[in-house]
Amino acid sequence: MNAASALAQVRESESVIATSEDFAFARKLSRVFKSVATKVEPGVVHVTQYRMVQRTDWFGRPIGAAMLQQTGLGSGAIIDAAGIVITNNHVIDRGESFKVRLSNGDELEATLIGRDPQTDLAVLQIKDPPSDLPTLSFADSDALEVGEWVVAVGSPFGLDSSVTQGIVSARGRSVTPRETGRSYEDYIQTDAAINPGNSGGPLLNLEGKIVGINTAIASRTGGYDGIGFAIPSNTARLVVENIRKHGRVLRGWLGVGLENSEEINGQSRVLVGSVQMGSPAAAAGLREGDVITRFQGVAMDEARMRNAIATLPAGSVVNIEVERGGVPVKLTAMLADRSANNTTFIEALGVEVVPVDERLSEELGFQGVMIWDTTADGRAANRFQKNDVIVAVDGDPVKNERDFAKAIEAADFQRGVRFNVLRPVQVRQGNRVETTFDRGRIDIRD
Repeated sequence: MNAASALAQVRESESVIATSEDFAFARKLSRVFKSVATKVEPGVVHVTQYRMVQRTDWFGRPIGAAMLQQTGLGSGAIIDAAGIVITNNHVIDRGESFKVRLSNGDELEATLIGRDPQTDLAVLQIKDPPSDLPTLSFADSDALEVGEWVVAVGSPFGLDSSVTQGIVSARGRSVTPRETGRSYEDYIQTDAAINPGNSGGPLLNLEGKIVGINTAIASRTGGYDGIGFAIPSNTARLVVENIRKHGRVLRGWLGVGLENSEEINGQSRVLVGSVQMGSPAAAAGLREGDVITRFQGVAMDEARMRNAIATLPAGSVVNIEVERGGVPVKLTAMLADRSANNTTFIEALGVEVVPVDERLSEELGFQGVMIWDTTADGRAANRFQKNDVIVAVDGDPVKNERDFAKAIEAADFQRGVRFNVLRPVQVRQGNRVETTFDRGRIDIRD
């Protein structure tokens, strides 16, 4: 080996040896994470649900008296000194009583104020909270950027005050958590380790403020595989405000059919496929064929815009920028309450339906009802999809939600019930994405 080669090897080895400046930087970053953990851990709680469980023998006969047993656990964040805790709906779902354990080990009873299955969020109230209860505050999740450091805190596998760190991997993800079976849009994706039991715990920025509520993992094994999801803090804040004020979420309703349109300069756009008569959209002057370029000043795709409308309370005034025949137009609409506008819940099937508007009915050549949402444990779960149009039950045509409710009331699920369904399918036609409907049949039998 000549002198030049030896010198090059020495310089290369020196370049990979950490310097005192490198160690100083690492220690500073470590102090930041330690500071976040120290600051937020007292505001994170372990949530346990209980319900009465009846033991039975091999033949299904009850044995002894029903007993109160632990039936679920997760995490939560204290967001108000009055004892208000935010967690996931699937953490408390079906629970009859609840307890939260503070970081100091104190275990306190809590009551359920309200829950919102659609966003998988719930709000608990600690009974007789201590006067010095620590709290966490929300940050603006819209300001969160991909690549930003975040910290997840919770109780994975029942282990209290577990802290993991990572970055924001992506925003606006749409996933279907296996814990709920429901589809959600606009998740924050992170590589901060999230495991079973972390559900309901906070995802925080380096200032120690909540940017999301951890809710799901993408994993083949059920454990951490590097992909976790959190509900944005702006959504969580609106849900909490609605539940505390009304006991439920008053979802905004605009009254339009939306489809993804071609992106321009990397900006998402949404095509208005239909406008329901008498809706806030009609009153605002929205027209079929308009292309929405910005909603509340933000460019969105179809899924994110639906979510943005739904999480705004009724009465909210929204700004909508559209392109109409190549000309920009600015409109203002006042959202109505979705629950007061044609949504009907069919408990026996576990679906929420809306009537098919007149324009779509003419286009399809059928009357019927459209699936708005399904419950995770209902008969329709994993069978029907959002926006499916049900046109007949056991061969009898369905004209509206009243007909549908009567048909389900008379249905015999032991023998089996047949549904004729039109399912929307998106097809690209040149630069546009158009929606067509495939005909099919769904049979449900207990």
